Amino acid sequence: INPHFLFNNLNVLSGLVMKQSSEANNFIEAFSQVYMHVLNNHNKEMIELQKELDFLKPYLFLLSQRFPDALELEIDIPEKYHTFYIIPAALQMLVENAIKHNVFSKKKPLQIKIYTNGGESISVINKLQPKLSQVPSSNIGLNNIRKRYDLTSGRQIFVEKTETSFSVTLPLIEINPYENSDN
Repeated sequence: INPHFLFNNLNVLSGLVMKQSSEANNFIEAFSQVYMHVLNNHNKEMIELQKELDFLKPYLFLLSQRFPDALELEIDIPEKYHTFYIIPAALQMLVENAIKHNVFSKKKPLQIKIYTNGGESISVINKLQPKLSQVPSSNIGLNNIRKRYDLTSGRQIFVEKTETSFSVTLPLIEINPYENSDN
């Protein structure tokens, strides 16, 4: 988790507590779920897609508190793919990447869609609304995901930037539990 993510969420929490908002308790619960997921899964090479999607729910709640009505996230992943595997926190990093590099507001929300491509892969695509004073990207997050996929599965990610969108496609890994059995 990016240190800025921690700092920004603690600032949101501080504001909620000062207002004595009932949302503060929901925020604390979501924040603890995100952090617990990171602690429990940071050393894993792969994670079941269902667990990654479960992790995204509290993460997206935190973002909705920080950027009310400024993000439009659509997740379209049929249940039959929930038992496939991906790199831990890859989806979260791609959503964070979209937020980092784009400008958005209530009047011009950032649209992000996560969907499967026929069972072979999962894509995260966002509408391009680049920041005007954007510092050139170091691509640390994408390179991290790329290297982790190469090391764990030998499969490659696909990155595409057009005039209107930015997308990253990650391979879905199917692990056969009977592959290594002696039966």
